[in-house]
Amino acid sequence: MTTKIRFKIDGHLEPRSSPGRSDLSGLYHLGRTLGRGHFAVVKLARHVNTGQLVAVKMIDKTKLDVMATSHLLQEVRCMRLVQHPNVVRLYEVIDTPTTLYLVMELAEGEGEEIDPQRSQIS
Repeated sequence: MTTKIRFKIDGHLEPRSSPGRSDLSGLYHLGRTLGRGHFAVVKLARHVNTGQLVAVKMIDKTKLDVMATSHLLQEVRCMRLVQHPNVVRLYEVIDTPTTLYLVMELAEGEGEEIDPQRSQIS
């Protein structure tokens, strides 16, 4: 059974701007990088009060054009609605002027990678 994390957020939460910072507005301690893409980085994080492990997708909004921003916001709206045991849950969205943080259920396991040479899962 998954516990949904909810916080009362008064306006925008602006994370501290120090380089190499290891927490997100005092709510999460950020850990190792789980993945990286053109617009985003996904980090392992632990909720400060509950100790629950989550994945935090940090999206750099400064790299998005108007269309990409529109698609991203639509995706977030859809993610909030979907609640299925085979779909990673979105727990929280933290929006700052330059970064959108998506706090999501941590998918346990080794993961699968696609080998582009063979077009199959390895």
